Amino acid sequence: MKNYFTGRHELIQLSQQLGRGGEGAVFDISDHANFVAKLYHQPPNAKKQAKLGFMAANATASLFEYCAWPKDTLHLTKGGPVVGFFMPKVNAKVPIHTLYGPAQRKQDFPKAAWDFLLYTARNTAAAFETLHKHHHVLGDVNQGNVMVGHDSKVMLIDCDSYQVNEKGTLHLCEVGVSHFTPPELQGSTLFDRTQRTTNHDNFGLALLVFHLLFGGRHPYAGRPLRNGVGDSLEEDIKAFRYAYAPDAKNRGTSPPPNAIPLSLVSAEVQQMFVTAFTEPGAKGQRPGAEQWLKVLDDARARLKRCAQSKMHVFPTSLSSCPWCALDEAGIVHFIDLGGAFTAPASNFSLARTWAAIESVNLILQQAIPKAADFSVIAVPLPDHLIPSVSKYWWKFAVILIGVGIFLAWPKAWLPIAVLTWIAWVVVGVEDKGPLQAEKRRRDDARNTAKSAYDAIFSRAQGDAHRTAFANKKKELADIKREYEGLDAREKSEIEKLDATAEKRQKKQYLERHFIEKATIHGVGGAKKAALRSFGIETAADVSYSRVSMVKGFGDVLTRSVVDWKNQVEKGFHFDPRRAVTDADKAKVRSAIYVRRRALEAALSAAPEALQALRLQVQSAYTQNLDELRRAAQRLAQADADKGIAN
Repeated sequence: MKNYFTGRHELIQLSQQLGRGGEGAVFDISDHANFVAKLYHQPPNAKKQAKLGFMAANATASLFEYCAWPKDTLHLTKGGPVVGFFMPKVNAKVPIHTLYGPAQRKQDFPKAAWDFLLYTARNTAAAFETLHKHHHVLGDVNQGNVMVGHDSKVMLIDCDSYQVNEKGTLHLCEVGVSHFTPPELQGSTLFDRTQRTTNHDNFGLALLVFHLLFGGRHPYAGRPLRNGVGDSLEEDIKAFRYAYAPDAKNRGTSPPPNAIPLSLVSAEVQQMFVTAFTEPGAKGQRPGAEQWLKVLDDARARLKRCAQSKMHVFPTSLSSCPWCALDEAGIVHFIDLGGAFTAPASNFSLARTWAAIESVNLILQQAIPKAADFSVIAVPLPDHLIPSVSKYWWKFAVILIGVGIFLAWPKAWLPIAVLTWIAWVVVGVEDKGPLQAEKRRRDDARNTAKSAYDAIFSRAQGDAHRTAFANKKKELADIKREYEGLDAREKSEIEKLDATAEKRQKKQYLERHFIEKATIHGVGGAKKAALRSFGIETAADVSYSRVSMVKGFGDVLTRSVVDWKNQVEKGFHFDPRRAVTDADKAKVRSAIYVRRRALEAALSAAPEALQALRLQVQSAYTQNLDELRRAAQRLAQADADKGIAN
């Protein structure tokens, strides 16, 4: 143990080393269990010494509540140069990314549901608000200097790097992490000459809140829609390519696959993200910590729990559980498992529910008006179009004369026949053009009336709703079949556990190796954030096809990630003694239970949904009945008018 003096000339002893970084090492302090000491490898310059002295002299209880703030400086001799400082010990807390990354959260925070993440976001905002109220700026916001415990309390660390306002004199923050750097500072390497503002901090705060609420996804890591987008996360940040913005398509991007829907938060919170991550934010309009505190507290007061899983917590404004929808798509954010699983009792009856479904049909009692239902009087042809009766008498007279002549001169039959035919034609000639035109007009009128009737008939029948009704019935029949097969499916999947034991063990092993903690050539913090936004967090998530789909990962970088996974995989050894555990069986039973409840909910809601479609068909009939009756009568008239002309 080695002795040091505080700035107040108190003698303290350092004990075991707790950690070591590039700038210094951290030690326990004898007789001060709640504090630790940081010693620099190299003595800080005079400016840094003045900064630490001011921070220690102006520490407050509220700063200690949220920050590992210097409590006093450390010296080798009384009044000598500053060689370090001691600060509150951050107990039982881990970097915040272990909470917001779904894969690591399942291991380190298995009981944390979305309300816990929401509360942690709220506490993160409270920490920033405390710092800003003291006129200091964190500057280097990143996932490593925000720590969180299982009580959701947040502590900010690495406080000696913050931008500190010493009564108007600024001690600048000289470092930054690219994927947490706001657009207006992207590309800058001169942080030791850049004055940070609370608006810059507010970008990092909004980013942390987004990470917490949306499964660790980075708001700028989206699916590119045009060339030049997605090659570099830093360039996308600089160009304000917020992938979840209402105008994201115009920005050349869209949310990544399987993203949590933005509807999980209120319209106000959505707009706050838009402001924070787009052009207005760079102009000083980003929401501050106090505003985040208010809206997140409001959101916490409006939550409900899903009936299917106590781990599914979501806003009361949503009619259905978004986590169940993601579970069904194979994207599991929260696991509700104990050592064993017993399905809660349910009063659902398939027979009773199916009988209610079958009782809803589309047989309507009302008769559909048809043309045959109407008695009409045909409109007669105009007199001038009716063939003359006198011409028929003349033709009869011509025949008699022709026969008489033939009887008198039988040998002259040929000329008599020719003359008779000519007389027949002359007497019978009449202009049939107007009559044919009238017939065509009546045919057209009938066709028009029939087309109009058919169109109104279709509306009155509610054809679109009838189709929806039929499709719904078919869908429900499929759901019923699946529901009836769930017991057999559960038994089958439990029986398959032995066959898949090695594969599952390997997957569990790979899931314990996180990309965030790995050293992969060419893959820094920004690239890791991009991978996480596409659901690639652990070695278990890695495949060449999945990684290569992330823009910015060409063959070389993809190979680096795959090679890392292969290296990790070499450390796996199958243990047949734990081939199938109770937890494995419980996971199957839980998944079947979740599916069972989802199917029960769909079937239970079906009678009401079918009845609504039936009422829509009835409404269509009622709304179109008068018009259909008139159309049928018009068709009956057109049929009669056409018939009399033929």
